[in-house]
Amino acid sequence: MTNNKENVQIVFPSGMFGADKDYLVDAIIRAIAEHHGDENEWPVKYGTTIDNELFMMHRFCWCESEDCDWCNENDAPNFYYKPLDFQVHWYKYIGRSMKYNKEISALECADMLTKCLKYKSN
Repeated sequence: MTNNKENVQIVFPSGMFGADKDYLVDAIIRAIAEHHGDENEWPVKYGTTIDNELFMMHRFCWCESEDCDWCNENDAPNFYYKPLDFQVHWYKYIGRSMKYNKEISALECADMLTKCLKYKSN
């Protein structure tokens, strides 16, 4: 019996699993949204609206008002983890055309997830 191992490369198309770049950040944001959001607003897809001393999340808005920070790809982040000054922008739903203000490590991602899931509003 011969052992004929070949190198196999698996390529995921852009957008698969709901993220363009970083599947880990995408999954973390969805978990935070699902944990803190109302199931009727479909938070795992669209996010939720919450702002506290640790993090802020705001759903994409369709009001189309010129002074709305969350419409039409304005500069306001949809997710902001304050301790790391980590901001994530998406278009309409989590993962779509996501952009970050900086890269963070996997360890920082794990810490962010843990702290955001443990956070309780007063």
